[in-house]
Amino acid sequence: MLVRAWLHGRPRNTVAAYRNDATRFLAHAGKPLVQVELADLQAWDTSLADNKPASRVRRLSAAKSLLTFAHGLGAIPTDPGRKCLIRLLYLCGLRASEAAALCWRDMTLVGKGGAGEAKVLGKGAKLRTVGVPAGLWRDLVALTPTRRPDAPVIPSSTGRPIDRQAVHRAVKAAAKRVGLGKAVSPHWLRHSHASHALDRGAPPQVVQKALGHASLATTTGYLHARRGDLSANYLADV
Repeated sequence: MLVRAWLHGRPRNTVAAYRNDATRFLAHAGKPLVQVELADLQAWDTSLADNKPASRVRRLSAAKSLLTFAHGLGAIPTDPGRKCLIRLLYLCGLRASEAAALCWRDMTLVGKGGAGEAKVLGKGAKLRTVGVPAGLWRDLVALTPTRRPDAPVIPSSTGRPIDRQAVHRAVKAAAKRVGLGKAVSPHWLRHSHASHALDRGAPPQVVQKALGHASLATTTGYLHARRGDLSANYLADV
């Protein structure tokens, strides 16, 4: 019934192709739709490696569209696209506008571990490079049917770039699902990136560079003193 609702109103040829794509995707996942996760979308993307480019784009787009539709109806707990957006904001410390503007021309795969880098145009038209962990990189790849240079890293349901307001709505929706207040914004995730990195020993200069802060004082403002953590603990007893 959900698949029929998802296909309702689409052109006849699209309905036939998308129904076949959805059936194959769910058969590949080997589980009910309510249990499908981002990992299943990744595996589906990998299985399409030998398909013609146009077919691979359509089949991955169909699966992604079905999951987004199912999430909108409350049939599945998370939308893979929104989940990746939240992780991108947090793990890369991006502003909402920076995440919305990110395209695949800005992304570079580095090393053998599957991690990457993103070139981000921040405030004052300043360009900086941020790291993209391997797990996040794989998820972003699985979400994007075509990775042309001008293709958005986080596409909307239509495949076009999302806007800043859409990023804010996605964060607020995620916050609501876990019982947080309405004041939550994308900046909370950027703030958490800085605080958690510093609390876990990242040099302030490294965090400053990743976030694009003009002043180191701005970065060190995210440091938090822990109970019982005294400066004397860092000195050798003589």
